[in-house]
Amino acid sequence: MNKNEQQSTVNSSRRNWLKSVGLGAGAVALTTSVDSIMGDLRAAGMQTEHFPSATPNVNDGLIRLSSNENAFGPSKKAAKAMQSELLNLARYTDATVEVLAQKIAEQEGVSAEQIVITNGSSPILFGYADWITKNGNKLVTSMATYEGVPRGAEFMGADVTYVPLANDMTFDLDAIEAAVTEDTTAVYVCNPNNPTGSMVDAAKLTAFAKRVSKKAQVFIDEAYIEMSDAYPANVQSKLVAEGYNVVICRTFSKIHAMAGQRLGYAIMPAEQAKTMGGMLRMGGVNYLALVAGMASMDDHANLNTMRSRIKTEREKLVKVAKELKQPYAPNPQGNFIYMDTGMPHDKFAEKMKAQGIKVVGRTWPGFDSWSRISVGTPAETDACVKALKAVLA
Repeated sequence: MNKNEQQSTVNSSRRNWLKSVGLGAGAVALTTSVDSIMGDLRAAGMQTEHFPSATPNVNDGLIRLSSNENAFGPSKKAAKAMQSELLNLARYTDATVEVLAQKIAEQEGVSAEQIVITNGSSPILFGYADWITKNGNKLVTSMATYEGVPRGAEFMGADVTYVPLANDMTFDLDAIEAAVTEDTTAVYVCNPNNPTGSMVDAAKLTAFAKRVSKKAQVFIDEAYIEMSDAYPANVQSKLVAEGYNVVICRTFSKIHAMAGQRLGYAIMPAEQAKTMGGMLRMGGVNYLALVAGMASMDDHANLNTMRSRIKTEREKLVKVAKELKQPYAPNPQGNFIYMDTGMPHDKFAEKMKAQGIKVVGRTWPGFDSWSRISVGTPAETDACVKALKAVLA
């Protein structure tokens, strides 16, 4: 392979990895063309006329249940907060970031110095992968989990140990703990897990983190925690408050329905937060996301309603999986289910697309016939149920 071919392979791998971990159009733009990005946006049914050189929007008519987006949309109070601040975009946002950090600190029972706020949680995940490579280079996690940290660490040359899922498709904490050695840098736990949606018992996770964090830092990704039935009892931020070597990561993309605004945060030991925060925040955080995030945090009625609505739609997908006798990861707690379709995942995606539904067109190692399916609005989920019966009956 000549030098040009090698560079082409590297660029292709980088594009695929960036897309797989959800770093978004802004990051992908570093390695691909504007025309390609515009095509992806139009294929997703998004308006693009306001972009420079954009051609008229073409809506492919597909119901998008592939990215775990919250189809119900953000809090009306959050939308109003953004509208009221449209003329205040000329200034950098450092002071506003500190206000949100204090607000999160009060909610989670930690100090503001332990909070890192970024444009979405993806910079935190990627930055943490980099941190692993600089602090021992060894990660232990589970098979079939969100790729942001483990794939990022592998991409940068780290040694990643993948432990099989437990029989109930949750993280096998006992097996993970057994795989941790004195040389392990970090352990990554996604809870609820993506793609399975399953959760580990809160008390068991707390005890696990207390023990394991004495050997290696424990990173708990709680992107979907606010959707879980037992929220807030499932949250683990108390571990950071109590001084354990633990990192908690959250996002406003899921229950807050702000995926397009990009806002996320981590809670970690203060010294680590100081170092990583300066690196990850760089020029600042999206101002409209900050004001919307604060408004959404205060809209408790909306969050409670959202949790209930998502559960209702999720149970429709569980019900049809049972009716069709298709195995699925039990007791899902996010806004998606993980189901064995009985056919290669790409073939299933093609069949669902023919029915007007877009689902994940890729899978995780060892689960080639399994597919993650996101919930949508009631009409969208109903259409998905109908499509599933047509494809799998």
